[in-house]
Amino acid sequence: MKSHTDFDIPWCQKLLQSDISAMEVPARGVGTAGDSDISNSMFKQTLYTSDAIRAQVNFKRLTAEADAIVPWEQCFIISIGSGLDGKTGRAHGGFNAMILDQITGSVAAEVSGTGAPATATMTVDYKAAIETPGVILCRGWAVERQGRKTWVKARAEDGQGKVLATAKALFIDPRPLKI
Repeated sequence: MKSHTDFDIPWCQKLLQSDISAMEVPARGVGTAGDSDISNSMFKQTLYTSDAIRAQVNFKRLTAEADAIVPWEQCFIISIGSGLDGKTGRAHGGFNAMILDQITGSVAAEVSGTGAPATATMTVDYKAAIETPGVILCRGWAVERQGRKTWVKARAEDGQGKVLATAKALFIDPRPLKI
C-alpha cells in the first residue's frame, strides 16, 4: 500500500504492513473536479487541504467485531491538521461526526451495492478529544441489513487503540427506478 510521510509513525506502519488481509480501496469521491461518480465536494474542495485532512489511506480488512454481518470492515487512516480545530489542539465535534458519517456511508454503499444510500439517522458518542495535528484510525462495519436499510457501526481511535468517538447509523437505499 502506498503511504504518506505523516503515516511513517510506528503504529501506522505496523497496521499498513502487517495486516495481510488489508486491501486498499479508493476513497469515495476523491479525485478531480470533473468526476461524475459522487461529488463529495465537502471533502474534495474543503477538507482535503494541508490544514485539514492532510492525507488519507482507505482499506478493507477482516473484522474481529462479533456483530458484523460481513467478514470485513472498512478503515481510514487520516492525518489531520489544526484547520479542523473547535478548540486549539482538538478537532471540532462536527468533524468527528462527519468522518464517522463518511466511513459508515462507505460501508453502507458497499453492502447495499447501490453506491448512494442516504443517512437516515446517526448517533455519535464522544469518548475523548481527537487531538490536532494528529493521525487517527476510523473503522466501520455493517451490523444489520433489511430490505433497503443498512445499519453500520464505526469508531475513531488513536494509535494506541483508545476509542475517541463511536457511531451507529442507519442508511436507506434509493428507491428502485420505475420503468
